[in-house]
Amino acid sequence: MNERTLRLIMIAGLVITAIAILVMQPWGPGMGPSGSPQRVLLLWIFAFVGALPFAVYWMYKFAQVPEWNVMPGRYVEGMKVKIGAPYTYVAIGVIGALFAVAALSEGIRLDFQAMVIAASAALFGSIISFFGLLVGQVLGRLFIHPFWVSGGPSVFINILPYSLFDASIWAFAGYVFFRFVHSRGKRAFLPAFLTAWILSEPVHQIAWLVGDYIIGNPWEAAAVRIAGDWVLPQPAFPFLPYWVLSAFAFVPIGYLAGNAVRQAWARGRAEAEER
Repeated sequence: MNERTLRLIMIAGLVITAIAILVMQPWGPGMGPSGSPQRVLLLWIFAFVGALPFAVYWMYKFAQVPEWNVMPGRYVEGMKVKIGAPYTYVAIGVIGALFAVAALSEGIRLDFQAMVIAASAALFGSIISFFGLLVGQVLGRLFIHPFWVSGGPSVFINILPYSLFDASIWAFAGYVFFRFVHSRGKRAFLPAFLTAWILSEPVHQIAWLVGDYIIGNPWEAAAVRIAGDWVLPQPAFPFLPYWVLSAFAFVPIGYLAGNAVRQAWARGRAEAEER
């Protein structure tokens, strides 16, 4: 399957998902209360019809650049790169474990999970970030954060689609970061970094706004949650709304940390070869 076909499938999936949302109108009372079967169905459509093809397309594009899919400093022009190399599986395991443990931060309303996966996007890119988050989100919500196994059948059934659309966000972010930051050549770092952040963060915010708040709740409940997480300050430091703190602190910090580690790996490899 080539890039053009995957792009068409992605666009079709996004269009079908948008039509389903417009037809089902989750903001109205017709779909019932939060957690109703109709809302669960729409969330699965959002995840599997809209988000999954979106993720596959950006992971495919990421995989087309061999240098991005090996440890920094180890690529040699013309070498054959296997996407399913031990490096990939180990990195997925590490990111999955870190992301799962970061689920503990949900209890104090600080988005450490976003910091972990943003670091992964900058360090490893699309493929590892997608599967690392998918594994870590499922494990975190099943075994670490009790809300997701104590909220009734609808909450339990939603773990997989929530994890899938969240992972899809970072498949895109990983590609964007490598495209604009790691492939910038001799261009300045700051404009490239800001470009990657500005392009990826709206996808992060909008996906959660639609996938969780709007699809999951009638308008009255959605408005309360939107105000609580985007407008009202959280009790944790530094007293900013949850998503504002995530977008302007945890995500950029994660990107910078992941980028720093990747650069350190590349320099270490170059120095070792010189010796």
